[in-house]
Amino acid sequence: MTIAQHDGIVTKSESGKVTVQIEAQSACSSCEAHGKCGFAESKAKEVEISTSDWQQYRAGDRVTVGIDKSLGLKAATIAYILPGLLIVAIFVAANHWLGDLWSAVVTLAFVALYWGAIALAGKRLNHQFSFHLTHQE
Repeated sequence: MTIAQHDGIVTKSESGKVTVQIEAQSACSSCEAHGKCGFAESKAKEVEISTSDWQQYRAGDRVTVGIDKSLGLKAATIAYILPGLLIVAIFVAANHWLGDLWSAVVTLAFVALYWGAIALAGKRLNHQFSFHLTHQE
């Protein structure tokens, strides 16, 4: 089952990857994944999708891009839930021992380290979060 589907236009297809330009639609506001998938944040967004049948897609093709519901929940956990819980826990623990100023500094350092680790793990995460790509009729 897919959580979100968006229409787009292929801008490039080469070397096992298809680049699709997604345009935010007014339907995004009523979608249950609104604000979580990242497509609704801007008017147009490019997504690079790894696929073995990349040769079937040409620049200008109209396609539909989707992601599984379970992957949407996993992405929300990694991006929002886990760091949110850790930030609160680290701030409370640091505040107990260090005081307000240093607990804020430690918490901000944790945020930088967390997102640095996410950036370093980007390729591995990209393999786990695969999009579905289908031609539109």
